[in-house]
Amino acid sequence: FFKWISEYYIHPIGKVVQGALPAGFSRKVLREVRITERGLECLRNGEVAERGKQVLEALSDGTSKPLGYPLSTLRLLEAQGLITVTERTGRRVGPLMRTFVDMQEEGRGILSAVDIGTLRAKGEVEFLSIVQNGPVMLSDLQKRFANAGYLVKKWTKTGVLRSFKAPVYRAPEGLLFESPGAPRVLSHYQRDAIDKVKALIEGDKFSACLLYGITGSGKTEVYLEAVRLVTKLGKQAIVLVPEIALALYMESIFRTRLGERVAVYHSGLSIGERYDQWMKMARGEVDVVIGARSALFAPFSRLGLIVVDEEHDGAYKQDRAPYYHGRDAALARGRLENAVVILGSGTPSVQSYANCARGRYQLISMPERVENRQFPEIELVDMKEVERHGVNRMLSPRLLEALDENLRQKKQTILFLNRRGFFRLFVCRFCGNILTCPNCNVSLIYHLVYNKLMCHYCGYHSAPAESCPACNRNGLKSWGFGTERLEHELADLFPGARVARMDADSARRKGVAQSILKDFICHKIDILLGTQMITKGYDVPDVTLVGVIGADLSLGFPDFRAAERTFQLLSQVAGRAGRGGDRGRVIIQTYNPDHYAIQAAISQDYDALYQKEIELRKQLGFPPFTYLICLRLQGNSRDQTEGSAKSLAERLKKTLQMWPKKGKEIQILGPAEAPIAKLRGKYRWHILIKAKQPFLAQRLLQVARTNSEQGLKTKGVQIILDVDPYQMM
Repeated sequence: FFKWISEYYIHPIGKVVQGALPAGFSRKVLREVRITERGLECLRNGEVAERGKQVLEALSDGTSKPLGYPLSTLRLLEAQGLITVTERTGRRVGPLMRTFVDMQEEGRGILSAVDIGTLRAKGEVEFLSIVQNGPVMLSDLQKRFANAGYLVKKWTKTGVLRSFKAPVYRAPEGLLFESPGAPRVLSHYQRDAIDKVKALIEGDKFSACLLYGITGSGKTEVYLEAVRLVTKLGKQAIVLVPEIALALYMESIFRTRLGERVAVYHSGLSIGERYDQWMKMARGEVDVVIGARSALFAPFSRLGLIVVDEEHDGAYKQDRAPYYHGRDAALARGRLENAVVILGSGTPSVQSYANCARGRYQLISMPERVENRQFPEIELVDMKEVERHGVNRMLSPRLLEALDENLRQKKQTILFLNRRGFFRLFVCRFCGNILTCPNCNVSLIYHLVYNKLMCHYCGYHSAPAESCPACNRNGLKSWGFGTERLEHELADLFPGARVARMDADSARRKGVAQSILKDFICHKIDILLGTQMITKGYDVPDVTLVGVIGADLSLGFPDFRAAERTFQLLSQVAGRAGRGGDRGRVIIQTYNPDHYAIQAAISQDYDALYQKEIELRKQLGFPPFTYLICLRLQGNSRDQTEGSAKSLAERLKKTLQMWPKKGKEIQILGPAEAPIAKLRGKYRWHILIKAKQPFLAQRLLQVARTNSEQGLKTKGVQIILDVDPYQMM
């Protein structure tokens, strides 16, 4: 499996293995950078160049954060005495050892000869009665008895007690969500899906199926039955979900229904917790693991099933090397280990649906909601018309009216806005300058909670500007809105409502996202607003209203999947409404009401979306009709990066000329400057390779790596190979 990832994604196998193991298995060299007193003084007095100023500003608040600056820049500042750079070896994780106290067998005889009346120390009799029942952790005894240390020492000397070290299991936080019970009766489509999956599992060979069930159709019940069957056959199962919070939600369901032989594995666990979960899997103490992308590498030797829930979700694509896709890698592991792979989605990816059409996967459909529940009524609000009538605010009158009605009926609401922050843009009215990050070609976003302008890419932040840095005039005007501003507006409009925000800012600390979700499920929150984190497969019966603010925000991305993603987001968030006894309502605000992706989402017509997308992609030569590889070149110098990109593209094109037949099946696009031309201080260029078959592009890249990579490195330019890229920014 590691070899397949290494070869397909063109990444050294050693690094693939290292990335698959839990953090802390191998030691890493960590660099710790701190600002000096001289550095603070130079920063205050403005005695440092712009590049160094950015580093010093990032360090000046004293908080721990990753720094996206080149080592050469840091070494230069260190030589000037402005910062210190120290290296240390990261801690290697292992079992957590704790001291236990136990009564020795011969000690019981000694103790029986002791007159209880002679025991004078405080709590001594109670202490001994506890210890004689079995090993007790010393720290627990110390919490209960102030003189525990003295008592252990006293009775150890007499041979009554012994102390020893033993590993302690670091259990992840307990079940955070109350699990819904088993359904009273399965629907016809659920029974049919379970029968088909059962036949695949009993076939005892690799097979893949796409479980296409609309939101609320009961796909989780099919997963449960499939896992139950696999474990009865003595095999193991991996269940992948796209988000950590969803992993915890699914864990509560699976553990309640299947028992304790269930592990959970994701990056939200501490290093120690991940180590213990991994070791439980390696020792064969669990049959099922539920987790995000990294759970795919579970050390199971009897793998029989892999479930990829929400298979369409872009979160399955790794955003650092190796740039593997969890769904595609799951299919590869299933093929290598003769396991069944279930891809589940209410809005399948065009690629997976096309594979069903080509006969590669079996299509299993679940077109109805369980218990004959109706799909929510969907209403479209054209924001151009709203603004034409003089209303210029985030929430349309129609959505405000529905919110008020829902609150009066004691029902819950989800508001989806896929933008973080308070203000999205600051523009000077006099010179037109936009406040941008000095490290990235992106605008700075204002966050009220921090009272800072922040970059969502590199973490750069600064105090809010009072005047334009370009013309020094007081003409800055704020534009746009995000979830933070929406939260404040809701508090003003509905002061009695319990409002919570769930996005990457509010859920930054461990456990916060789970806490918000738990409160929402327990109806302690009336209105939950957030980014795409809230669109996942949570089942909250009292949610009867969903509002979408800015339905077309994702349509403007320079990405051939933009329409597909818009449809998926709208359909998924709409599916959160009406999952209880009452029919739900969905109000979608948009400036593009006639766009085919939005029209398909309103009518829940996946086939219309698929036919339009497959036709466009065939015309333009995009997946699933071709394979893509994006070569990202990044460097400290704009000119060197551009020159290297042009040189590499020229070499690739010359190589194609040497392949007269096969060369016609490969197309090289670019080089072109990346849409975000500068990111974390690096200038960026893209070259896109389109190929009819993946092995052709891989052969071409082997030539590129052999002929070009070393030369580019000497110029300070790095090549990043992204096979099957999912974002082109």
